[in-house]
Amino acid sequence: MALAMLTIAARPADEDHVYGHSKAEYFSSGVKGMLILVAALDIAATAIPRLIVPRPLKQVGLGLAVLVVVSIINLFVSIVLSRAGKKHNSVTLEADAQHLMTDVWTSAGVLVGVGAVAITGWERLDPIVSILVAGNIVWSGVRIMRKSAFGLMDTALSAEERNRIQKVLETYIKRGVQYHALRTRQSAARKFVSLHVLVPGTWTVHQSYQLLENIEADIRNV
Repeated sequence: MALAMLTIAARPADEDHVYGHSKAEYFSSGVKGMLILVAALDIAATAIPRLIVPRPLKQVGLGLAVLVVVSIINLFVSIVLSRAGKKHNSVTLEADAQHLMTDVWTSAGVLVGVGAVAITGWERLDPIVSILVAGNIVWSGVRIMRKSAFGLMDTALSAEERNRIQKVLETYIKRGVQYHALRTRQSAARKFVSLHVLVPGTWTVHQSYQLLENIEADIRNV
């Protein structure tokens, strides 16, 4: 799903999609969020009956050995994906990173739960830890789905980014230039800024055109 949506998002703008295809990434991150929620519910559904009727742990050694190896791999890949997601501003890569990180947290919960049972002999500790881990995973899934929904709704850029844009525009006011109708939105890796610019009536078309070029360049560098 991630690969398919990233491939679509990378397509250039065309006649039917003049703003590009970058929003396709939100579909992938939304699906990832739902998968994480399903995983959390599955963990809770398994843990609750064992909390009511505890069961002895079997073949713990082999399971923990495999778990440790897989957790290390997932942690490494998650860190790489997270850094790439932030660098390229990709919600798909960030969602994948969080998806893998939920596996790491789940594995950590298993290690803690099994270790606690081995030390104390209290078998209910294992499902208790599992339920706590499931709660943490639910929060991760909801956060990913929330970000995807806001992206599809054309959420504005952050207040910090808008303030930086306004500071750039204010430098032109001293030259008699005015602006209004400033609007911003985020579309996965792409950010859009639109505004109306008013110039003095004595300016030539060439001066006005050059001004817009300078404003665009300054905003791109924010």
